Amino acid sequence: MPNSKKYKIAIVEDRMPVLESLKAYFENIAQFKLVAIAQDFDELLSQPWKPESLDLLLCDIGLPNKNGIEIAWFVKRKFSHIQIVMFTVFDDREHVFQALCAGASGYLLKSTPLPQMHQLLIEVMKGGSVMSPQVARLVIAHFNPALNPKNDIKRKEQLTPREIEIVSLLQQGYSYKKVAEMAFISMDTVKYHIRNIYGKLQINSRAELMLKYNRPS
Repeated sequence: MPNSKKYKIAIVEDRMPVLESLKAYFENIAQFKLVAIAQDFDELLSQPWKPESLDLLLCDIGLPNKNGIEIAWFVKRKFSHIQIVMFTVFDDREHVFQALCAGASGYLLKSTPLPQMHQLLIEVMKGGSVMSPQVARLVIAHFNPALNPKNDIKRKEQLTPREIEIVSLLQQGYSYKKVAEMAFISMDTVKYHIRNIYGKLQINSRAELMLKYNRPS
């Protein structure tokens, strides 16, 4: 028997043609109920929807007033149950890391076809984390050194989006306690992820992690 659950979604996008296209698509998707659309966060907050009942926020980054990263921080602090997926033209490393640190569960480029986006958002609602292929390659290239054919070094196991988020926070100098708070997880869960990260990258300390993956200024 098919799953009849409808996920409640809100969309923030400042370009009206893009917003109208998303609205027309998601109004006709069985798995989603579109509860609000807006061109900026103030407009979204002014509408009669209940954050407590919202499942998913699809949000642009380059917005007027409060940008998408700031919105993600705000929403995840107040309503941690809401899944946030960034929908943007930005595919640079800094925006990706900022989105992950803010608690986003996905990072999709605006070139993503709507049917594919639909399936990826369903994956997020089932507990997954999603990225456009270009973004995933960007992240993996930073945290997982490429195969070195001269030394026949095997590629290390890829980090998960959650592990990448934790590494990014550690790189910014946050304590384990602060990482747990910002990632909305327990200290024990942070330590569990760190053990996995160390194992995958074959290192033994935070100092080695910072030395190996020091982000350029």
